[in-house]
Amino acid sequence: MAYYISLPFFSLALIVSQMIIEDVVFSGKIAVELSLIVVIYSGFRFDVLRGGILSFILGFIHDCLTCSLSGLYTLTYVLIFLISKLASLRVSPGKPFLIMSFTFVCALFEGIMIILFHPLLFGGGISTHAIVGYLPQVLIVSTLSPILFRAFHWTEAALNGREPQPAKRT
Repeated sequence: MAYYISLPFFSLALIVSQMIIEDVVFSGKIAVELSLIVVIYSGFRFDVLRGGILSFILGFIHDCLTCSLSGLYTLTYVLIFLISKLASLRVSPGKPFLIMSFTFVCALFEGIMIILFHPLLFGGGISTHAIVGYLPQVLIVSTLSPILFRAFHWTEAALNGREPQPAKRT
């Protein structure tokens, strides 16, 4: 119960933190979507209800704070969660290269969704600058993912009052 009550506050803090990192560290040029890594991690570690709600709330708050297309991040995060849940049956979360590769593909999928939907809803063409500008973000997020997966795993274990154990396939 406490998980579901604290979820909107955690999600808001995470989205605001990543926006601050984007503005302070990268001068607003590159967005480091820590929320995307949380969504992927939840696909590997949480059940469908718990992870689905987390993904929905993170996407909804991201939509609200970034004034993006209504529901685009919500839809994308829920889809990425479901894809991650399916991938968790085959990919071990304890293998850093596989996590990096999977996160790279998911971040690329997110970027393609955003780049394709924007012209469809607002008119205009697909910008090549948007595609090229999105690649550093994808590389940074995929590079950070194994480190953050380990940190999330330790945090999850500490919150549940147990010793962190090696990540296993669910």
